[in-house]
Amino acid sequence: MIQAFDHTIGGTVMQFCASIGEGPMPHRVIISRADSAETLVILDAGGLICSLKAEIEEPEKLVADAIRKVQAEGLIEKALDTGAIQETSL
Repeated sequence: MIQAFDHTIGGTVMQFCASIGEGPMPHRVIISRADSAETLVILDAGGLICSLKAEIEEPEKLVADAIRKVQAEGLIEKALDTGAIQETSL
């Protein structure tokens, strides 16, 4: 599942994509630039509680929650500023 979304950075609206990482169960969400598919943020379901949440939540809600989290915590901006992939929990 891939969901496109817009995010404003420095007054400029940019397009990004959120997708569920490949595997038998949804244990990570990857945020990337829409125009280049450059990975910016990886949200991983490490730990028991996050793993359970990833397994029982609908994929659409999991991705939407991940998008809200990276926007609220400024992780996209940090990834673009530093050039390093940001990693956090779901």
